[in-house]
Amino acid sequence: MITFSSYQLDQIPRLMEIWNEILRDGLEFARETPFVADEFAAFLEKQTAVTCIYADGVLAGFYILHPNDEGRRAHVANASFAMDKSFRGRGLGKRLVSHCLTEAKAKGFRAMQFNAVVADNAPALHIYEALGFQQIGIVPEGFRAGDDSYRDLIVMYRLL
Repeated sequence: MITFSSYQLDQIPRLMEIWNEILRDGLEFARETPFVADEFAAFLEKQTAVTCIYADGVLAGFYILHPNDEGRRAHVANASFAMDKSFRGRGLGKRLVSHCLTEAKAKGFRAMQFNAVVADNAPALHIYEALGFQQIGIVPEGFRAGDDSYRDLIVMYRLL
């Protein structure tokens, strides 16, 4: 059974562990150094929403949702997704992104934009395209991976 809920303070260490594992891989997120507990808690607190996905009662991953920008551009949402590696490949990512789109719309956002999807992140691209996102731009070599190679970034957009 798949369920969703807002994060709880006692989950911060586990959420940070999932996020930091992705950071250490150096293949998706921009940040280069892992978070420490207080810093990660403050990071989560700044989000519009932090929602967890559970598979049979076990925390499998989560997303953060926030405005893509401020002021006259704050009606466009942005989000990041983090899935525990042991839960990848089970179709949970698509459900997580779909839930995020629903929540973004409920919170008054009119669109969702991803500014920096690494071009060789095929699973993410597949999910986003299946859910109606369009590629609206490419930033050549806009991402420096953990191995110091450069990868293209794809900008994706979808109206809600």
